[in-house]
Parts: sequence; structure tokens; C-alpha cells
Amino acid sequence: MKKSVQYDEEKDILESYEDGEWVSVKDSKKENNKLQQCAKNTLNQNKRISIRMTSKDLDCSSLIP
Repeated sequence: MKKSVQYDEEKDILESYEDGEWVSVKDSKKENNKLQQCAKNTLNQNKRISIRMTSKDLDCSSLIP
């Protein structure tokens, strides 16, 4: 089943490429640096927040994986 899903996704990507839905980035080095910085910012956990919630909501949230 997993192979079928991967194959379908790969097929969709190939079809979209062949249909001309993809465009080249003008400055790929700049875009690559921008995306790397976004990834670093995503992993950076430097801010703390406080959330107030009822104990009922807290109990329900512990059931979420």
C-alpha cells in the first residue's frame, strides 16, 4: 500500500512538471538561503507563552496525539 501511495505522489509531481506548472527561481542561491533560514526559525524554540485553560479542556487536550 505504501508503494502505491508513493507512486501516486510521484506520478502527480511528474504530471505537474510536464504540464508546465513549475517555474524556475531567478536567484536560486538567495531562495535557498531564505528557505534554510525559515527552517532554522521553525526549529528555534526561544519564546515561551502562557495559556490558561479549564481543567476539562486540559484533560481533552491530553488525548490528542
